[in-house]
Amino acid sequence: MQRRERFGGLPLPQHADRAHSQSVSDFLRVLRRRRWIVLTTLLFVPLVAVLLSLQQQKLYEASAQVLINRQNLANLLTGTTDLAALQEADRVARTQAELARVPTVAKRALEAAELRRSPTDLLDHSSVSAQQNTDILDFTVTDPLPARAIRLVTAYVRAFVVYRKQLDTAALDKARAELRAEIDKLADEGRQAAPIYATLVEKDQELATMQALQTSNLSVVRTPTDATQVQPKPVRTGVMGLVLGLALGIGLVLLWEALDTRVRSAEEIAERLRLPLLARLPQPPRALRRDDRLVMLAEPRGTQAEAFRMLRTNLSFMRLGHEVRTIMVTSAVEQEGKSTTAANLAIALARAGQQVCLVDLDLRRPYLHRFFNLRNPLGVTRVAIGEVRLEEALESVPLVEVAKRRRSMPEPVLPGGGLRVLAAGAVPPNAGEFVGSEALAHILLELRSRFDTVLIDSPPVLQVGDAATLSSHVDGLVVVSRLGIARRPMLNELRRVLETVPARGLGFVLAGSEEEEGYGYGYGGYYAGAYPAHPESEARTA
Repeated sequence: MQRRERFGGLPLPQHADRAHSQSVSDFLRVLRRRRWIVLTTLLFVPLVAVLLSLQQQKLYEASAQVLINRQNLANLLTGTTDLAALQEADRVARTQAELARVPTVAKRALEAAELRRSPTDLLDHSSVSAQQNTDILDFTVTDPLPARAIRLVTAYVRAFVVYRKQLDTAALDKARAELRAEIDKLADEGRQAAPIYATLVEKDQELATMQALQTSNLSVVRTPTDATQVQPKPVRTGVMGLVLGLALGIGLVLLWEALDTRVRSAEEIAERLRLPLLARLPQPPRALRRDDRLVMLAEPRGTQAEAFRMLRTNLSFMRLGHEVRTIMVTSAVEQEGKSTTAANLAIALARAGQQVCLVDLDLRRPYLHRFFNLRNPLGVTRVAIGEVRLEEALESVPLVEVAKRRRSMPEPVLPGGGLRVLAAGAVPPNAGEFVGSEALAHILLELRSRFDTVLIDSPPVLQVGDAATLSSHVDGLVVVSRLGIARRPMLNELRRVLETVPARGLGFVLAGSEEEEGYGYGYGGYYAGAYPAHPESEARTA
């Protein structure tokens, strides 16, 4: 049901919610995968911040406040207009704050506090700010000694009040001094009875009144009684370091993820190769890998063997409606598990009642003969040069591991099933020319006519051109890709090559699937002992 939330008058589509949810889950998955980076920064950054904070010198801060009185009684008395009253209150307050930072005020404050320090030093360790939407100035002074910080800020505000009063009365003082000089001159001339003398005396009295009224422009409204410690503050620094560490950790995770080209999921491989996923194959047990043994023979009831049966089933679906008998199993580079996948798949197909031929055409590094203990295989190369017949080179291999047979019931084999292996044989001088020869093409055509399925283990696509050459002799191909080895540029190049070959891409197999995030094989116990003892039951489930 579509959500009713709207954006711009239109319903919000469901796929937008899914995309948002997927992006959030991807981000959380990245954080979970690289959580050690975030944990390291969360521990290291706050620890360093606290250690550095504890090494800082102790500093104490004292503060005081000054009120700006915008009412000019002198102008009210004389009936004149005060231009300063027409200015914005915030502008007036900022102007007064800047005026308090002049060196003259700092020098007077130091003299009043009886301290021999430079005015610049006081200005560097103090601040004056105007509170927003008020006529109050905040003065703060920091000092290593709390008592001295209190004394300095008190002297600072008082020095500024006196300095500001002197600026306000400077013009009046000058005008009154000039007026007193004229009055004294008239008195010396004996002209006290003259009308001008009386006028000048009246003006002098007005100026004196104005001088007295100017003292109320600034006033100290709060002086400090104590000083608070502002440095060091290890708790606050630790919290800030924690936040910084978290942000730094997330940033490093995202940077690392952007630089890391490894592929993390089957969905990304499918998107880049444009091939369907056939199966997820977990890593075989270490003991089997060490002895070159196959899970389909050694542990047919195990989780890994069930994955190959799923591969067999999905591959059968991909072959429906198509005459696909010859299938090449390849990979982008070495060590991705193509030979192991081809060998186990061959056994799974043979147990389902098919006649299967497994051909080793990785002539540069042949490996299939090790899985089946073929000591002296004649090989495809000797067949191609006519030394032996094809029937002589085909090796029949058992579909159960005789040497390791257990008392428990093995996986049943349907009637008609069988597996023949055609090993590589002697390595030719030029493997690239050999895989493109008519002799090999004739051998593959003959095998195709004799067997239900022919599986070919080919060299990696991106390392040599043998696989691209062989693709013209097969009906389809299966790509094996291993998590931890596959890289995004590698997959992009592999897709480019696959788009140029004539063979049909049937799909890809994900090896090492236990490394895939958000996916796990938890069905081992479900399938243990679930195989029927009668072949007809296997026929219904294959």
